[in-house]
Amino acid sequence: MKLRYQLAVLSLTFLAIPWAGCEFLRSNEQSLSLLQEQSLRATGQAIAHGLYNETRLLYPEPKRSTAPFNDRSLQVHRLPSTPVLDGYFDDWPDIDWRQFGTTRRPLDLRLGKHGSQLIIAARVADDSKTYDTTTPATEPSGDRFVLVTWLGNQRQRYVISTPAPGKIGARPLSRQLTSAQSGAIVGHWVDTSTGYQLEVTLPLALAGERLGIYYLDADEGGISVRGNVTPLDTDAPPWLVHSTAEIDLWINRYKNRTIDVQILDRWGWPLAKIGQAQPPTQPTQPTIFWLTPWLYRQILGTPPSSLPQTTTKIGQIVSPGITTAQRGLETLETVATSEGLKTRFTAPIKSPEGVIGIVVTESTRNQYLSVSAPAFEALLVGGTGALILCYVTVLIFAIVLSKRISRLSSATQNLGASNASLPLDRFNDELTQLTMAFNIQLQQQQQLQAYLKALPQSLAHEIRTPVAIIRSAVALLADSEQPTSERQQIIARADGGIDRLTQLLSTMNEANQLEQILGQEPLKTTDMSALVGELAAAYNVTFPKWTFAVLTDEAAIVTKISPDLIVQALDKLVANATSFAQPGTTIALKLSHRGLWWRLTVINLGPPLPKDTQQLFAPMVSLRDKDQRNEGSLGLGLYVVSLVARHHKGEPWAHNLEDGTGVEVGFTGLFT
Repeated sequence: MKLRYQLAVLSLTFLAIPWAGCEFLRSNEQSLSLLQEQSLRATGQAIAHGLYNETRLLYPEPKRSTAPFNDRSLQVHRLPSTPVLDGYFDDWPDIDWRQFGTTRRPLDLRLGKHGSQLIIAARVADDSKTYDTTTPATEPSGDRFVLVTWLGNQRQRYVISTPAPGKIGARPLSRQLTSAQSGAIVGHWVDTSTGYQLEVTLPLALAGERLGIYYLDADEGGISVRGNVTPLDTDAPPWLVHSTAEIDLWINRYKNRTIDVQILDRWGWPLAKIGQAQPPTQPTQPTIFWLTPWLYRQILGTPPSSLPQTTTKIGQIVSPGITTAQRGLETLETVATSEGLKTRFTAPIKSPEGVIGIVVTESTRNQYLSVSAPAFEALLVGGTGALILCYVTVLIFAIVLSKRISRLSSATQNLGASNASLPLDRFNDELTQLTMAFNIQLQQQQQLQAYLKALPQSLAHEIRTPVAIIRSAVALLADSEQPTSERQQIIARADGGIDRLTQLLSTMNEANQLEQILGQEPLKTTDMSALVGELAAAYNVTFPKWTFAVLTDEAAIVTKISPDLIVQALDKLVANATSFAQPGTTIALKLSHRGLWWRLTVINLGPPLPKDTQQLFAPMVSLRDKDQRNEGSLGLGLYVVSLVARHHKGEPWAHNLEDGTGVEVGFTGLFT
């Protein structure tokens, strides 16, 4: 697999960034959910415990706490205001209708209260409308509504009929009732295309916590009845289920903006409710993309919502949790509603007699979206952008790196050419440093190749003379007639030729050994100023025909070097200087420090150097004349200097003095 593809695959690991972010959000939501559950449980248990001995708050009429369940009881809803009594229901809140009779001919009822007034909304299907034509003193005829109350443990009946649509009142059907009592019942009757509609109000106290309602349909064939009671019933009418001011005031202490609290009687009829478990209001809610909540749930996982929703049955609230609470057990469940997912805690309200009520606390999980969804959206957008940016960056980097390596690979095909080297680019990184190091090794290899190429010719040239001397000496020695003095001269010439050969071999061995030990020679912290001073003193003794002076910018230049190699290189430079400088002149040893580099130079008076000074540091190159080379030089002195310089991360160099009187030859090193 190519490098660019390897890096592209490697960039997929960046997916760990959004994964870690999602895991953090998931963990955060789990923590919030746990806190929510703990808050719901604590609130529900506190309310249940507070109502332990407060049966009167649940049942203002004590008899209701022990009464059997009656599925014809009527629920009274709290209204924000008193509706206008005009027979229309556009000013009513959205309250479920309670239906009696058949689906073809139903009687639909709504009951609400505001203050001390009970308001009844009714609509009836009747395809044969009949109005009352009797006088108040006689039994009413036609279609009519009858209200059955329970005041003072007495069954009371009020009839509502009208000769025409409009305002209506009630008249008593019981002799013990007064007209004042019946006069408190007023309303409005209107016709509809399918029957009648009416709104009626009466004091809540007049009902006596119980109320029966039925509709008499006077048809030609007889009288039909629809309602929660019948004219033949003699028992107390069904109960009115509603909250009281006392329980509303008591439960208000637990009001919480994020928690809904509902108190039910032991059959599941709602008695009181507080709270608005809603997310923050729109002005303070962050604006999020409409698809974010769905993606949030899909990516982070949807909590379990398979439990049945809470439903209502004839005004009762029905759920698995409520059924469990009726058995005296607590439940914590997550349910799906039209408002979203909700966490619901249900707890029984117990008394010594058993379960007397139920507390339900719930909170929507949608409120998490106000906190987590913006963070998720930022993670989604930022993470996606970061992934794309990282992937594109890695891809570009892979392409550039692949091209650089390909260019180096192609350049290696031309390494056989003279003075060939790998191309350098503008990037100062490890690959460039590797290329530079390779070029140094390549340059050394090229120098070695040049050395080996020139070695046979140079050796042949240098060895020819001493071999000729030795050959002529041997020939002369073969002549036994030579005088003893001449024989001694011949033997001396032969010894000189042998010494020359020995010197040549020693020089070659020295260069070879130096190349082998360079990589193993350690660097030591050394005062170069002191070292050069000591060498100058030694040179004054070794080379008495010349004067050696030390020039330095600083009293002490301390750095890491190989002292032995520095001495060897300086010996070569001094020997080279004495070969060209006239006796009696001064040879200067100059040591300087500039930035990251130190510089060691030997300055002498003598003939100028050729224009191409870099060739001086190649092996087998010498500027000496033939007579001087006959002394045994192979041109390896300055080559040794170049090896020592590169060992110290520097370069050798040579220049003519500006005034043309001499030359300066030296090398640099990295200051460490």
